[in-house]
Amino acid sequence: MTEIPPSAPKQSGGGAPLPNDDERFAARPGQHESPNPQAPGPGTGHARHEMAGPAGYPQFEGPGAAHYGNEPLEPPPPVGAGHPSYGPQGTGPGWAPSGPAPAQEPIYGYQQVSTGPGRLDVGRALSYGWARLWANPGPWFGVTAVGLVIYLAFVVVVQLTDPTSMLPLLLIFLAVMAGVWLLQAAMVRGALYETDGTPPPFGAYFRFVNAGNVLLTALLAFTLTFLGAALCLLPGLIAGWLCMFSLHFVVDQDQGPFEALKSSFTLVVANAVQVLLLALAVLVITFLGTLLCGLGLLIAGPVSVIAVTYAYRVLTGGTVAAA
Repeated sequence: MTEIPPSAPKQSGGGAPLPNDDERFAARPGQHESPNPQAPGPGTGHARHEMAGPAGYPQFEGPGAAHYGNEPLEPPPPVGAGHPSYGPQGTGPGWAPSGPAPAQEPIYGYQQVSTGPGRLDVGRALSYGWARLWANPGPWFGVTAVGLVIYLAFVVVVQLTDPTSMLPLLLIFLAVMAGVWLLQAAMVRGALYETDGTPPPFGAYFRFVNAGNVLLTALLAFTLTFLGAALCLLPGLIAGWLCMFSLHFVVDQDQGPFEALKSSFTLVVANAVQVLLLALAVLVITFLGTLLCGLGLLIAGPVSVIAVTYAYRVLTGGTVAAA
C-alpha cells in the first residue's frame, strides 16, 4: 500500500509556513483549550463558548440569548403567556385587572349621606319636613302643643295679675320667652334626630345639656332683632334672618352664644339667596298656620323647624337621612 506523505505546512501569502495546532497551543502559555470545542472541559460541566479576559462579552442565558453550534435551544414561551412582572401588580404600563370585579360590601344605615357642603333646594327642604313630620307625628304634635300651653299660660298670668307697671310685665314676658326659647331648642334637638335618621320619642326632644348657652344665644338674637325692628322694620328682619341657625350651632355643636351667632351669620351670608327663599317660605307657612285659630301651627311649626334643620345640615355638610 502506498503511504500518504504528511501534508506540507501551509504557507501564508508571504511564504512563511502557518503554525500547526501544537504550535498554536504552545504560543498561548497558561491557556488550555480543548481540541474539541464541543466537548466539555474537565470539571466544567456544560461547555460554553467562553471569551476570556475582561475584554470579552457577557454571556446571556435564557430564551433571548444567542446560541452557537449544537447547543440545545430553550423553547420559546407559549403564545399568550404573560410577560415577567417586576414590582407589585398593576405598576406596569397598560395593566388592567382581569377576572370579575370584587364584590362590593353592602352599605347599611342612611340612604343619603352628605360628605361636604351642598346646594340647598328649598322645595326639597319643605317636602323633607313634611315627610318626617308624618313619619313621627305623635311626639311632634305633643312638643308643639307644649308651645300653645306656654302661650295660654302667659295670657292667663297677665289676666290674673293685671300688672300696672312695666317691670312686672317685662319679667313675665321674659319668663314666657325663656320657656319658648327652650321649647324651640327642644324642637331643634328633635329635628337633628330626624336628620340623623332616628325618629325621637317625646322625651328625647329635651336632651340637651347647654340650656344656659341656649338662653343667652336666644336673648342676644332677640335683642338684635328687636333693636333692628325699633329702628326700622327691615333691619329687624335682616337681623332675624342672620340669626336663623344660631340655636342649631349651640345644640348641635355646643358653641357659645357669640360663636354661634358668628357661625350663623357666616353660613347665611355664604348662602344668602337660598336661605332667604327658605326664610320667606317659613314665614308664609307660619302665617297660614295662624289662620286656623293657631291649630295650623301644630303642622306648620314642625315642618318649618325640620326644614330649617335640613338646610343647616345640607349647608354645613352634615349627615341627612332619607325622608
